[in-house]
Amino acid sequence: MVDFTRDANAIKETDILFDCTNCGKSLAIDYRGAGLSIPCTDCGQYVNVPIPEGMEIADLDSSDDEQEIRILNLRKSLGEAEGRIAELESRIGQATRGPVISGDGAGSQDQLGAIAEQMDALQRHLQDATDALAKLADAVRELSPPAE
Repeated sequence: MVDFTRDANAIKETDILFDCTNCGKSLAIDYRGAGLSIPCTDCGQYVNVPIPEGMEIADLDSSDDEQEIRILNLRKSLGEAEGRIAELESRIGQATRGPVISGDGAGSQDQLGAIAEQMDALQRHLQDATDALAKLADAVRELSPPAE
């Protein structure tokens, strides 16, 4: 049997971190140990390694190249969504710092028109961000284990 456990000095970003359900010791194991039952390095009792949210045991059967492609696509989608969010936050900041509408009539119509245009643009960008997040959620669901 391959020992997937690691000592605390060698924890990787992809490791699963969890506590022993018997003694509470913090444990780390390579992601390939998800779903296994392993002995705790402290008390020796067997503990089930949790399966991280968004991961399926079937993912372990895919090649490293396939997993790398999935990760890269997810990171790209996340980056695009974060960029859209930053843009929207910037536009919201600009809109809230914009001129206060005066009640003198003539200038108010122009100001209202400009605000309406900004709101339309914000709605379009918000929809784009929502679509990107939905695509990201779909991709994560493809990698998630089925609900029990």
